[in-house]
Amino acid sequence: MKSVHSLVCAALFLPATGLSHDMDEAKAHAERGLKAAEAFPGYASLCNLESRIRNVNDRSASNGARRERPASGQRSGQGGGERAERPPLPPMQVFDNLYFLGNRSVSAWLYGTDEGYLLIDGLNNDEEAEKYILGGMETLGLDPDRIEAILVTHGHGDHYGGADYISEELGVEILMSAEDWKFMAPFGVHPRFGPPPPRGTDVADGEVLEFGESSLTAHLTPGHTPGGLSLVFDVYDNGIPHAAMMWGGTGFNFGMYPEIFRQYADSAVKMRDLSQEAGVDVMLSNHSRRDGSDILMAELAERESGEAHPFVVGKEGYDLFTVLEECALAQAARFVEPE
Repeated sequence: MKSVHSLVCAALFLPATGLSHDMDEAKAHAERGLKAAEAFPGYASLCNLESRIRNVNDRSASNGARRERPASGQRSGQGGGERAERPPLPPMQVFDNLYFLGNRSVSAWLYGTDEGYLLIDGLNNDEEAEKYILGGMETLGLDPDRIEAILVTHGHGDHYGGADYISEELGVEILMSAEDWKFMAPFGVHPRFGPPPPRGTDVADGEVLEFGESSLTAHLTPGHTPGGLSLVFDVYDNGIPHAAMMWGGTGFNFGMYPEIFRQYADSAVKMRDLSQEAGVDVMLSNHSRRDGSDILMAELAERESGEAHPFVVGKEGYDLFTVLEECALAQAARFVEPE
């Protein structure tokens, strides 16, 4: 992974190109974003003004969105990728009522108690869902029959790919925003992710989802996809309450559209305000290399009694929204408006 310093250099000394709209503005935003990213290095690449912006949301075959992808251990994913030589991430209880069931490429989180769970995202495909979600729950001694629903944060295959498998195995519904159900519906069968799941239940902006004795609030944060959902919910560390925010869709892989980058920035501002209102002090995502869950879980495994929880970042965590906002505005300034 490139250091924040190297990304600053790439951003600030990028020569102007035919796509430049306002490179001085782009560099100013990138500099602010990269400064804030010192605490969140997994997000720093968003401010790289040399990055190639793909458009996986374009349904045409020519953009490469439907090409066969290598196995997860042989490629770099949205959150930094999974290296073949590294061992898989084990399932883990991260808080009293939150469990990690993902891999190094993409995260799935199980939220709640044995009175009822909500599964957040379904990983890349059926095989991963069976191995990491159901297998991970077995390892942790958790009952999959306690899952009441599956919430898919956004309509990309690495999050919905295994959701239909879990839904069919357990007889539970799949939840997603109406915007992303519509966005995802025309997708065909992907060689890695399979088909999108059949339309399930809509989740509205600001809706409170209740299951068992738990609840969370889903907020519409368009940008990464038209209907991405970011989540706010309570977690407990040995009974001590904290508030968590899960950013629903991170990468800039939706094409060179300034208006979408600005929409993304607006979503970051929205979630900053909502997180401050809720007193959020835990920042999560659905890619472990973005939010640093891979590193933080290793620290949590070594945590001594009385030590602070490594996932609890306090008010300093709001720098994340500065990274997301400023990097999006930097990229918006980088490109001309499409004709």
